Amino acid sequence: MSMTPSLVNFFYSLLAGVVVVVVPVVVGLIFISQKDKVTRS
Repeated sequence: MSMTPSLVNFFYSLLAGVVVVVVPVVVGLIFISQKDKVTRS
């Protein structure tokens, strides 16, 4: 199956959207868990 340029662009924008949403969430969760560990101990 050949990918049309518009389909490729759609996948790239989808990937970019996922990255924009997931990266801050993961960083935030790691940061909160690190802070949480410090306050608990």
